[in-house]
Amino acid sequence: MTAKTDQAVKTDQTFETDQPAQAGQTGETNPAIQVDRATQADEHAPTILVVDDNPVTRVLCVRVLGREGYRVLVAEDGIEALRLVKEEAIDLVLLDVMMPGLSGFDVLETLRKLYPATRLRIVMLTAKDQSDNVIRAFELGADDYITKPLDVPVLAARIRVQLRSMSAQVPASEASSSPFSREPGSVLEGKYRLESVIGNGSFGTVYRATHLALERPVALKVFNTGLRSSSSSPTRFLREAISSCRVDHPNAVSVLDLSIVPTGEPFMVMELLEGRSLAEVLKQAGTLSPERCAEILGPICEVLGDAHRLGIIHRDVKPQNVFLHRSRQGEVVKVLDFGIAKLMNDSALKEKLTLDGVVGTPAYMAPERFSGGPCDERADVYSLGVMLYEMLSGSRPFDSDGEMFKLIVAHLNESPTPLTELVPDLPPGVEEVVMAALAKRSADRPTARDLARRFAEAALRPEAAAE
Repeated sequence: MTAKTDQAVKTDQTFETDQPAQAGQTGETNPAIQVDRATQADEHAPTILVVDDNPVTRVLCVRVLGREGYRVLVAEDGIEALRLVKEEAIDLVLLDVMMPGLSGFDVLETLRKLYPATRLRIVMLTAKDQSDNVIRAFELGADDYITKPLDVPVLAARIRVQLRSMSAQVPASEASSSPFSREPGSVLEGKYRLESVIGNGSFGTVYRATHLALERPVALKVFNTGLRSSSSSPTRFLREAISSCRVDHPNAVSVLDLSIVPTGEPFMVMELLEGRSLAEVLKQAGTLSPERCAEILGPICEVLGDAHRLGIIHRDVKPQNVFLHRSRQGEVVKVLDFGIAKLMNDSALKEKLTLDGVVGTPAYMAPERFSGGPCDERADVYSLGVMLYEMLSGSRPFDSDGEMFKLIVAHLNESPTPLTELVPDLPPGVEEVVMAALAKRSADRPTARDLARRFAEAALRPEAAAE
């Protein structure tokens, strides 16, 4: 290999660069070289992280890999790379060796302590072709070592090989076809003993279990939808689950562990809650006072607001996913199943449309979920509107008489019966706030936090009209 060059040499087939591109004599990055932080790709496409302090290399990789259909993220240094791997569902890392701060070897060593090759592929991408560097990379856990100048078709081919290899090398504990017993007393992964069934739903079955090492009671949810027929591999599911369940908030149920049972179904270990779901409360009480609704709505909107800020949409807000936990300090409202609908690629939701009729998710889904339009955080606000309507009146805004098509049409086009006809003594302004949450156009709905504030003002101070 020749000495390092300051200029990037680019052809249709090769690309060589080792030093950051410069502008004049200042050392500043050339402003003409820009790259998005992530390419647009199919949401199920493999995600590749390009880690290189040279913007020209990043631009090339984004263009080449984007044309291959991959989702591409970029990082300029090791610290940013470690952050992105933690926060995003990344399948493969292209990693430069020589970078300011943490070297590529430092990043490689750190990642391999956290992720085995079955979970994350790491390919070194560098001009350092000396034998000792290659050997060191493989000893630290690199899956491949590609030297510059880059042969673009070969780079793409070697990435395809690595991704295929990762899918084929699912750990035996994930790919085993041995029977999995869900009977009380069964032990998962040598860590969790199933004690009893707490509940069943369209997504899965929740068990009371014991963490054997800690002798601590936990809740363990085994999902019904297997991953073998899914477009996502088990390993990708786990990383997406970690990303989607990263809501750290006192009103979000704590997720303690994620893994896959021998027959292929994923399972999630959570803190064990004591109390009742909002669905159980409504079944017994029928309706709740506006003041009680405000008490419950506030914490829900606080945790949803934090999740929305992180770009996480719940997608399945409903009374069954709101739990009134009895703690030593008193009642704590907990929101369950963050991101699960998204993780399951909405397959369980589609099944639910057929299996459960109007019960559960479809009755709380925003119009854009049915029409296939863009879905953002205000889809959760619509679901909150449905919940509030039900909490106040004892019925949901739309009654389909068991006909799914009728329910969908109602969500898309019809207006619900005015709340004041069902609850004549409703404080002034409450109905207006609920109807704002049920707006057909997502842009017309308030944010989650605005909804909680406006509802509290109307419910707790009847003389104040909704804004």
